Formats: sequence, structure tokens, C-alpha cells
Amino acid sequence: MAPSSTITVDTVPLTPSAFAPFGTVLISPLSSATTTPPTPPPRGSISANQGTALKFPDIAPVTSIYHTSPSGALAKPSMSLFSCFARALRTSNGRQIFDVKVLERHPFTTQTFIPLATSSPSSSVTTSTTKSIIIVAPTLPTPPPPPPSPPNLTPYSPQLQSKQGGPPDLKNLKAFMAEPGMGVTYGVGTWHAPMVVVGGRVDFVVVQHVSGRGDEDCQEVDVQGVEVVVEGAERAKL
Repeated sequence: MAPSSTITVDTVPLTPSAFAPFGTVLISPLSSATTTPPTPPPRGSISANQGTALKFPDIAPVTSIYHTSPSGALAKPSMSLFSCFARALRTSNGRQIFDVKVLERHPFTTQTFIPLATSSPSSSVTTSTTKSIIIVAPTLPTPPPPPPSPPNLTPYSPQLQSKQGGPPDLKNLKAFMAEPGMGVTYGVGTWHAPMVVVGGRVDFVVVQHVSGRGDEDCQEVDVQGVEVVVEGAERAKL
């Protein structure tokens, strides 16, 4: 899908409030200077492990609504490891640009990315410059089914006509810069780009539900004419 003109989106810092329409930000509520358990425990936490740890319960939803899918197939929890490598950026007017080519959604499950580690390609690049760009978009209303397409035209994608709404709203696409150590949970059916990393490699534990049924697990659309301006990130090799 392509807009009538190029859409340019600036990256902004990833914060819980800014990301709230799309999901949940995973970030420690403690400062890096906190090296012993606070007394009393901070609001929302529980003292654990004989007073040597703090537990913050239910920091993000782990949701499956596969029972509402067309097949009604059972889904199982899945935990995977994704090693995400630095994406290529292009230079335009002195700016580093990432071109969005694909958006996807998981219509019946949340999907959580938990960073494990970062690495850089050389000693001149520190892991603090290895960051993730979280690209998300609202969902447009479900489009009505068009008349049957002639044989020589690409047919309408019926998977985009669902209770989860229609295609992504590219005009309101957002891009967030995640600092090292920050994770996210995408809400059920949230349109997002496959994980974008700049400056090095980031390993993520990814948690979601899967049924093994193609479009019920993941739906994708091709995107043209959408660019994200990467500010404050290490320049990737072109």
C-alpha cells in the first residue's frame, strides 16, 4: 500500500505514555544508582527473596484471543530468541533515513520484545549507541469487500477484513527510539514494523501465542513512501 505522497516521520523517545495507544513499555522503575532494596518497597512492588529483591507483578499483558479467530484453533504460548542486526539507513539532506517496507500485526495475540544484550560492530561504536526503533501505526476501519478482481489484477486481501479492523493508518504512523534495556509489548492486533535496530545487534526474547495457522498468527502488508528520520542514532553502514 502506498500513500499519495511521501510520509516522513521523526523518531521520538519511547515513553510509556506516548506508546500507550499501541501497547506497553517495559522498563525498570528503579534508577541505575539503586543498588540495595529500598525500604519500604516502592509502590506497586513486593519484597521478595528474603528481602534481597523487588517483584513488580503484571508489568504487561500476555493475551490470547485465538478463540475469536475464524478457525477457533487453539494457540500455545511461544518464547523465541530473535537476534536483530543493524538495518541499513540512507542519507537524505544530511539526515539518516529508514525506509519502512513492511508492517505486520498479530491479530489474536500480544507480542512482547525483551532485550537481552547488545553488541557493536567495532570498538569505535559503544553499545549505548545500539538502539531499537519501534514503528507502529493505528488501524483503519475494516474496508468493505470490493467486487471480484479480474484475473490479471492482484486480488483483495480478505485477511484484512476482520474484527481487528483494516489496514494500517500510514498517515498517523509513529516511530519511537528505545534506549538500551527497554522492551515493548505490542497490543493485540497492533500494526508494527519488524524490529528495527541501528548501530549494532540486539538479542530479544519474544513472547506471544501461536496456532500455526498462517494469517491468524501474522498478517503483513507491503508499504511504500514512508520514511523514518533516525535522529541521535549511530549511523549504520550504507
